[in-house]
Amino acid sequence: MSQTEPAIEDAARALASLSSSIVADAAAGRGVVAPGLQRFAGKGTAVGRAVTAACAEGSLVAIFSALDAARPGDFLCISAPGASAYLGDLLAADLVRRDMAGIIVDGLIRDRAAIADLPITVLARGVTPVARRGREPGLSMIPIEIGGVTIRPGDWIIADDDGAVVVAPDEVEAVVATAREHARIEERIMAHIEAGATIMEAVGREVPQ
Repeated sequence: MSQTEPAIEDAARALASLSSSIVADAAAGRGVVAPGLQRFAGKGTAVGRAVTAACAEGSLVAIFSALDAARPGDFLCISAPGASAYLGDLLAADLVRRDMAGIIVDGLIRDRAAIADLPITVLARGVTPVARRGREPGLSMIPIEIGGVTIRPGDWIIADDDGAVVVAPDEVEAVVATAREHARIEERIMAHIEAGATIMEAVGREVPQ
């Protein structure tokens, strides 16, 4: 996480103005977390730098270690094996208190109703009432893989209702520039459609064949 604070703030603002779909298009599909994550809380686009936890089955130790390295606005990313829940209302409330941007759990959570009311983005694979707790430490702040994508500490996470995209810090400027151009093209295409053009006519006017 070697970016300066102004650069971090600029990147966060720029990425937060975009959707995961536009970012995915701009990155030509690179960094797109494979489908299967569901959004259980939060609205709009959530953006933050990754802090990572590779949990041993049932253990939260790596999560707590990752949070020791977390800063406000970061995005907690968890490799969460097995059939136990790794996030409940208590941990989620602590993440809100820490002003975290969001959390991706590559596994299960619980306390769905309580979590849904919290002002934080939560993505996970599913829900279970089970919380069996292991004692193995796991590992924190290392590269982990979620949905076929490697997430490294400091990578940018862009998440919304469509899913999540991972962008390396040194790719942010190029991805944002391309994404903004894609967004402008889509706005013009929509304007043509609203004026009566068919989708093919509208696309033909804006996208070189």
